[in-house]
Amino acid sequence: MSILSTILTALPIALAISITPGAAFFGIIQTSLEKGFKSGMQFALGIAFSDFLLISLCIWGLANVMQNEIARLVCSIIGGSILIIYGIVSFFNKKPKLGEKHQREVLGKTEKKNHFLSHFAKGFIFNFTNPFIWILWIGITPYSGSVLQYQILFFLTILGTVFSIDCLKSYFAGKIKNAITPNIAYLINRIVGLVFCGLGIFLIAKMLVTIY
Repeated sequence: MSILSTILTALPIALAISITPGAAFFGIIQTSLEKGFKSGMQFALGIAFSDFLLISLCIWGLANVMQNEIARLVCSIIGGSILIIYGIVSFFNKKPKLGEKHQREVLGKTEKKNHFLSHFAKGFIFNFTNPFIWILWIGITPYSGSVLQYQILFFLTILGTVFSIDCLKSYFAGKIKNAITPNIAYLINRIVGLVFCGLGIFLIAKMLVTIY
């Protein structure tokens, strides 16, 4: 795997993650609307840090295993299957409720002081306590290969891209919120679901072709 191929593999995954209208997606928008762009970025930074921690755990746990050919095949099948399941869940996900009441339930009714740790911690907890995020990173990890340098580049590309897009979400919060209706969010979920299913199938097929 070269530097270019690593980046090209990471980018579509990062874009798919970025446009998924989950709790963190609307959390960033709502925080930006209520507290401003700076607070939205702090919230997004908390999400990025939790992703970094989860990725580190994934790499640390799979680094030695991925040196074995059979283990890579097994991990690829498991990871690909997880991505396919994640894609199916996203595809059939119900239309989200975007009303003010639901947004306040997600973010919590108690308003906190506008400072870095408050929004950073909220973003971190939002992301880290979501079991689907754990499952997602476990499924994505086999894409990073078995060479540590390329793994680092792979995940830095994803994290950098996702954080950059999160900052844009925060900046254009008002426009994004007005544009993302329940029907559009439902359509995005279906598209993202198909993307993850395709990535899962590709991961399994690529490893099978490589080995056999």
